[in-house]
Amino acid sequence: MNNVLAGKTVLITGGTGSIGSGIVKAALAQGAGKVVIFSRDEIKHFLMKKRITDDRLNTVVGDVRDVRSVEQVFDIFDIDIIYHAAAMKHIVMCEDFPLEAVKTNVIGTQNVVDLAIRHKVPKMINISTDKAAHPVNILGTTKYIAERITLNANRMCAKGQVFSCVRFGNVANSRGSVIPVYIDNLLNRKPLQVSSLEVTRFIMEISDAVNLIVKATISAQGNEVFILKMKAFKLGELVDVIVNRIAPKLGIPKKDIKVNIAGLVTGEKVHEDLVNPTELSQIFDLEDMYVVSAAYKANAKYHHASKAKLLSYTSNNVELISKDEIEKLVLKYLELFSSKIYKDGTEL
Repeated sequence: MNNVLAGKTVLITGGTGSIGSGIVKAALAQGAGKVVIFSRDEIKHFLMKKRITDDRLNTVVGDVRDVRSVEQVFDIFDIDIIYHAAAMKHIVMCEDFPLEAVKTNVIGTQNVVDLAIRHKVPKMINISTDKAAHPVNILGTTKYIAERITLNANRMCAKGQVFSCVRFGNVANSRGSVIPVYIDNLLNRKPLQVSSLEVTRFIMEISDAVNLIVKATISAQGNEVFILKMKAFKLGELVDVIVNRIAPKLGIPKKDIKVNIAGLVTGEKVHEDLVNPTELSQIFDLEDMYVVSAAYKANAKYHHASKAKLLSYTSNNVELISKDEIEKLVLKYLELFSSKIYKDGTEL
């Protein structure tokens, strides 16, 4: 892979989160000159500095919702690349506190974009979600607006600046995702809360997501959305694996496990989309990802691009991972859960 980050000063908003911290590690591994983490959780900053002892790592405590807070980063560092990963990401929390979601996901993104334009940062990649493709909830709506803010910046920025988005689904074993929640409930003898056994969700591991984000950085020319190719899993099969394969390994009798079918929560879909109908005419295949770009530009802008023959891209019409693969993901989480790295409270 082309070391696009080598020698660069890289800013990661939300850099103490699951994806953000993965990008931090990738940037350092690629030889970035400086890596700047910006987030509002000072404890995670402290723990990350303890775990990653690298003079190139810089941490700044602040909130993307406060433009003066973000501005201090641009005053101190000459930024080359921004990865904007700071966001409110939980469907229920966004539904319960919509104004807070707007402040972080919309206003926060606008603040970062405005400063990137003003300081002529060469490249910014906004980390988005499948919820933004065809939004039916506050999370998806605010992230869709964040995508539009990012892409619209290409009309207002200086020549040579690039603003693009990367969109993907659930990241296995990240904080707040379903596997950690179910394992916590299992270990504490609490019921597994299931909206529907028929629910499907896109899924990928953090390392895969980060690798593809870096690849998108290499290909980004501005005003496009990179959509990472993903498999999916069925919630009912995850529950089956936890009850019948994982619980026995932990010495938990099946009779002690209760599964509650609670129904879909407000804003939740049975299946997720990664592409909306209006994007299908502008989507091109770049091997391990798709790119949504203006049709007349795509072949000229990207090497090896071909028109994608997609009628839809939803979590129920892609390959589902097997129960064996689900079990491996859960066991990997349990290994991390029991390790010192996870217990110190930092994100992976």
